[in-house]
Amino acid sequence: MSFDMKVYNNLKRKKTPFKTLEEGKVKFYSCGPTTYDFLHVGNARALVVGDLMHRVFQALGYDVTYVRNFTDVDDKIIARANERGIDALVHSAQYVEECKTDMDALNMLPATHTPKVSETMDEIIEMVETLIRKGAAYEESGEVFYNVPGFKDYGKLSKKKLEDLEMGKRVGVDEKKHHPADFVLWKPAKDGEPSWESPWGRGRPGWHIECSAMSKKFLGDTFDLHHGGVDLMFPHHENEIAQSEAANGKEYCNHWCHNEFLNFGSTKMSKSLGNVVTIRDFCEKYSGVVLRQILTSVHYRSKMEWTEEVIERAINDSERLHLFIKNISIANQTAAQSDSQEMVKVVSDLLENVKSEVSNDFNITGAMGRLFSFIRDVNREYLTGKKQLSLLECEAVEKLLAFFKLSTGLVYDDFAGTLNILKSAKKALNAGDSTISDEEVEQLLVERKDARTNKNWGKADEIRDRFKELGITVKDNPDGSTSWSY
Repeated sequence: MSFDMKVYNNLKRKKTPFKTLEEGKVKFYSCGPTTYDFLHVGNARALVVGDLMHRVFQALGYDVTYVRNFTDVDDKIIARANERGIDALVHSAQYVEECKTDMDALNMLPATHTPKVSETMDEIIEMVETLIRKGAAYEESGEVFYNVPGFKDYGKLSKKKLEDLEMGKRVGVDEKKHHPADFVLWKPAKDGEPSWESPWGRGRPGWHIECSAMSKKFLGDTFDLHHGGVDLMFPHHENEIAQSEAANGKEYCNHWCHNEFLNFGSTKMSKSLGNVVTIRDFCEKYSGVVLRQILTSVHYRSKMEWTEEVIERAINDSERLHLFIKNISIANQTAAQSDSQEMVKVVSDLLENVKSEVSNDFNITGAMGRLFSFIRDVNREYLTGKKQLSLLECEAVEKLLAFFKLSTGLVYDDFAGTLNILKSAKKALNAGDSTISDEEVEQLLVERKDARTNKNWGKADEIRDRFKELGITVKDNPDGSTSWSY
């Protein structure tokens, strides 16, 4: 690779060089959603961060094998299916498709593999058998547990010490466990639950073994990077390490990256707290364009606060970006027939700096900051009529934008359609419960002009206040025309 990547590796609690097992290739796993309900925007953060990592690897020239699973066998799924009176796998299959719809709305690239737990049962059972054979797990009455004290490196990711966990003081300890920290690998079937035949009777897997089996199936015993939300570091990822390394006899994963929470006010967004905004509801009101812009506006290792101001800023940033893309397209059509390359060197240097930013622990926010500074300079020097871009300069800018399109997913080719989406998002944000069509706005502008011509200042003020209520800005142009925007 032309750029030496660094990532913040939670195994070492510091930023380290990103060295892959094979030169130029990345094997990468990200914990995907549990398909029991519509996803909320907190779930979306982890999805978009995984997608950003995928995109950055591709943009920097890596050959990427990206695995993101669907957990379609789970207690929550079973509970929801029972409420609906349908089979749990039918319920989860429906929500797998709903997840895919949300992912498309967020402009996510397809993962290389998207395994489901229900389709990985042979591999799960085989790994549990291996753990029992190696003495790392034991069976009690059809239930299989992992023997945590037998794994000497337990806690190396979370930095928790086994003697300090004291799990049994918080919840009742299963009497079948040999140690309070031991966790379930296989559980016996209950009536009405999905189950599979195994050497220990019909049952289903515990949560942690699933990702170990799915990652091994598609990435091998050892792979380069594992991503997930910070809440998964313990116990899920810690347990993945323990069972995978005991089963395979090798290092499980070399780099561990975790994204922080999205907070609603002062608390983590979650269904249990009732402070949920679903991806679907947000996108129907504001669009996936805006949600993706929000979720990439803060570095993945920083907490994100969910506020109305954050939504407004995302709309404005995306609008600014796509107005620039529109103006570059127009400039390209009227570019000067000259060999001017003044801007080419500037863009080339900027592209190198941007690649350095995204190579530095996926610093998309730093890269976007550089782009917006560049947009400001080009708008001031070239797109206001002071100078004219040459074809070579336009081509250089378009190459820069192509890199951002791949590496961030924030650049859309259909700038006109995107600007219309953002206009509607502004309307939704500012109008509250009030709605007004574009035709009605144009009619109010006519009435405003007539009122001002006739010096009916009371009527003009009334229309001004109405525009303010609707969040509409009116601009009177030097040529006598009037323009407006939300």
